Amino acid sequence: MDIKHVKTFCAVVKHGGFSKAAEALSYAQSTVTMHIQSLEQDLSLRLFDRLGKKTILTEPGERFHQYAIELLAIYEKAKEISREKHEVTGSLSITANESVAVYLLPGILKKFREQYPKVNITIEASSGVNELQRLREGETDIVFRIGEQLEYDEMVTILLRQEEFGWILPEGHADQSYYQLLQQYPFIYTEPECSYRKLVHRVLMQNGAAPERTLESSSIEVIKQSVMAQLGIAILPHMVVKEAEAKGQLIYREIQMPTKIYSQAYYHGSRWQSPVQSAFVDVLRREFAVPVREV
Repeated sequence: MDIKHVKTFCAVVKHGGFSKAAEALSYAQSTVTMHIQSLEQDLSLRLFDRLGKKTILTEPGERFHQYAIELLAIYEKAKEISREKHEVTGSLSITANESVAVYLLPGILKKFREQYPKVNITIEASSGVNELQRLREGETDIVFRIGEQLEYDEMVTILLRQEEFGWILPEGHADQSYYQLLQQYPFIYTEPECSYRKLVHRVLMQNGAAPERTLESSSIEVIKQSVMAQLGIAILPHMVVKEAEAKGQLIYREIQMPTKIYSQAYYHGSRWQSPVQSAFVDVLRREFAVPVREV
């Protein structure tokens, strides 16, 4: 079995067809067809059904896809094994929501880089959409997010710290109530996919503070700057506004959330870990948190 053929197979599944996979891999479509035919011969399986212009996985193809993801993950990580004994080199892919990526992750990475300076790190900002699916499919190594303490099949969860939340108000409005402020300003929501938006909405409803006017942004930084510009009010993690609060650029009023909210890290518990990923998880456990559950 040729690993290139496995990679082509996964590309066809991901992109939904031979022509799109060929484009993504910079192959001729005939090359993709040849790779799939060779793989089917090696496995003695029919992996796809071609229904008109649609390419659909067969039942054996769906089963093989899970193994194919594992094969590619192991292959990519195996290439990272250093030739120098006791030295960790290679790459690490991180997916994190904006709050963690901007205000928490740099401190974590500083600790990691002090110990493992030769590791290449890629960080992708996430809006919360399909981040765990990307982890399951081996497209990222570690996912960071803020939200309730949740557990997922095959995932290991590490609680980094509990996060405080509060009202974020424009400077100069310290003496006004939320109700008065909501008469003057729109409430600025994070995007619907944000891991803590539903909790924020619940806080508003429980306090009888349903906003009549709203704004929405996918960027935490945009929300913070909008409050500072007196365009609205919001509820955000304290770590996002701590510096601006200290400078007197806005007002922070802590609130009690309906449930505890944590900064969390997730990684795949049943997949082989590269030396780089193992080292990073060790740093998280040692410096920042303890694991909640292991698969």
